[in-house]
Amino acid sequence: MTTTRRSFFRFLGSLPVGAWGVSSWLQMNGSAGRDSRGCDSRSQDPAQQDPAQQDPGVGKPGREALDEALEMLAPYGPSYRGGLSNHGPMTAEALVSLGRHDAVIDWVKRYRARLEDPLKPRARIAAPKWREALGDRSRGGDWEQWFQNELAESPWREVVARWVPRLAPGMAAAGLHGVIRAGHAVCSIAVVENPLRRAELARALAYWATEYLELPGRYSRPGKLAPASALAHVPRLPDDQRLGRGLISTELRDLIGFEAFPAVIDLVDPSAGSPTFLSDLIATFAGTFTNTTVKSFDFLHAVTGAAAVAELTPYVAPADQAGVKACIWQVNGALFARYSRPGLDAAVEPRESADFERLAKLAVASGDEHTIKLTAACRREWQRNQDHRLLTATAKRVSR
Repeated sequence: MTTTRRSFFRFLGSLPVGAWGVSSWLQMNGSAGRDSRGCDSRSQDPAQQDPAQQDPGVGKPGREALDEALEMLAPYGPSYRGGLSNHGPMTAEALVSLGRHDAVIDWVKRYRARLEDPLKPRARIAAPKWREALGDRSRGGDWEQWFQNELAESPWREVVARWVPRLAPGMAAAGLHGVIRAGHAVCSIAVVENPLRRAELARALAYWATEYLELPGRYSRPGKLAPASALAHVPRLPDDQRLGRGLISTELRDLIGFEAFPAVIDLVDPSAGSPTFLSDLIATFAGTFTNTTVKSFDFLHAVTGAAAVAELTPYVAPADQAGVKACIWQVNGALFARYSRPGLDAAVEPRESADFERLAKLAVASGDEHTIKLTAACRREWQRNQDHRLLTATAKRVSR
């Protein structure tokens, strides 16, 4: 980054969130502080604020480190080596949220060596026919251009509110990495808005749209169960039908044609759960991850995927939130149906010695992108719901 550009972004980082006209837009629309889950939500009680607003890692040094990382990663595509997801921007944001801005640049320098060039734009997506381009991997450059235009024409909160419900049925995209990247991008831009962070949000939404993958079953009506109770009613795909090998998105396609699966999405009541639906979902799958001895990697994404939706949902109109929550339940239910073995829903014993300060140090020291992201997601959720399964899941991953 040149001295002039670095100085410019330092100036941007010193501005409050509302300096780009965002606060006035929120006040006009009555959505400021609407939900304490969101990364930029405001609360009179500091204990109820998102850690992104409390952690010293998102102060000026953190903002500078994240912006520099985003610029370093901007030339690269969203995937590499035949479909593996680029975790660079997500992990950079996670490191900052853990208060380790000092580790960001060195981590990015090491990680980016594996990345590949992005797809170039092929043809402009026609506004009336955008649905036809969903899930078309050859249109990755076109989708990035689309969302760059969307964010140039509308405030980012409007874009998120409009597109998260549209993309939610395809939340299984890239094994949940589309929605996860979008969640990290929103946490970044909610702290301070600048061109680098708008560009990252465009890339995140474009990745989700490009990899869009619908599972069997569409949300039609709320069920009666919270996630913790609904899990026992998810049918397990028979072993002889678990044929896919490779990426999570490839293996989830085994559920196509599994007649018992489409009803899974309507098992849950998106207003149920303790203390909330999303907290219940995150903690439930943190327990599932903890109990897994085989294929635990897949259930890790059930936790970070649900945590990403928890960051996105506050920016979605209330009328659309139930459908979005049902979709993340459906994907997590799909992971359970595809990968589960008996005993995954067993009770999880707390680890008295576990604490997030120590776990965060171990996660950063590991250098592993999935470990860092899981730790950041569980730590954020811990600020809202001190469920011991969040600690045990993190402790399991860092001690692997």
